[in-house]
Amino acid sequence: MKLNLQATTKEEQKVKAYLEANASEVLAEKINGGVRIQKDGKMLLNRKTLAGFMKFACDEAKKQAEKGAQSACIDDDTVYGWVVHYFEEDSIEGTLYNEDGTEYKAPIPKVTAKAPTVKYTPPKPQPKPQMSMFDLLDAKPEEPAAEEPDDEPTDEDYAEVAEVLVEEEKTKPSKRTASPMYRKYLDVQEKYPQAVIAMRLGDFYEVLGKNAEMLADELHLTLTGRDCGLENRVPMVGFPYHASDAYFDKIVRNGHSVVLIENDGIRELPSAQNVDLETGEILSEEEMREFDGDVEEPDFTNDEPDLDLSAFDTEALAALDELLGNEITLR
Repeated sequence: MKLNLQATTKEEQKVKAYLEANASEVLAEKINGGVRIQKDGKMLLNRKTLAGFMKFACDEAKKQAEKGAQSACIDDDTVYGWVVHYFEEDSIEGTLYNEDGTEYKAPIPKVTAKAPTVKYTPPKPQPKPQMSMFDLLDAKPEEPAAEEPDDEPTDEDYAEVAEVLVEEEKTKPSKRTASPMYRKYLDVQEKYPQAVIAMRLGDFYEVLGKNAEMLADELHLTLTGRDCGLENRVPMVGFPYHASDAYFDKIVRNGHSVVLIENDGIRELPSAQNVDLETGEILSEEEMREFDGDVEEPDFTNDEPDLDLSAFDTEALAALDELLGNEITLR
């Protein structure tokens, strides 16, 4: 399968060769045609490159090294799993283009200078001039001070506040709901609360939520997130389909049960009791019986014993048969 990717180094050529040999039709369409995303209020085209993946892979390797303390050993399956995840995941942005084919440049936010605030200082009260005796005679008696207005809110104030609250409620963003894919995942997780639920999406198996955080620590997988329609991204780990048997074997050996969500339905993998701990091979029912020593014994209920009656007197046997009610069969 031909992919529209430019490889400038030997490493990028190896990654491109792997993708052309293993990518599904859906993934190849994403790589060649790009993915439409919405950003900054515009519909853009997201096209990822091999150079962008190499930077992504270096970042993932650094995370592995941090977990490994002294060193990090990254096998080929893990690296190739990264490249499938990088090109398949819509949220990892590569180079963005406008609909007319030109490269998109994010707008630079304008910075508005704020006017300096001047703190108001009220003038100091001036002392009253000294009044003479004649001024006192001419002075009129002071009128009583007017009553201060009542500070209690009126019905009009309440109505105005209610209108403001209604307008604010209208402008609030609507609460987001989970995507159909995530709702199906939660339904299966509710039916199997103690199991690790792995859903196949394209060429990947993905585990979401708390189980994803647990597997990231136990199997040293890269913990990322998936947009499931909610306000926050849901924790997620993934591994490629072609290497899934090795990952499922490790999960089962760690004492977890596994339930798979696939296109043709839901199936539960055998538990650790049905796995040979030395080879990792899943044992059949007959092998399990032999292993446990529970060998089914043959049924002799329908077989009659082969008795030699030549040593018995036939007349005595006939008389005994009459006494017992025809319970003895003579041959």
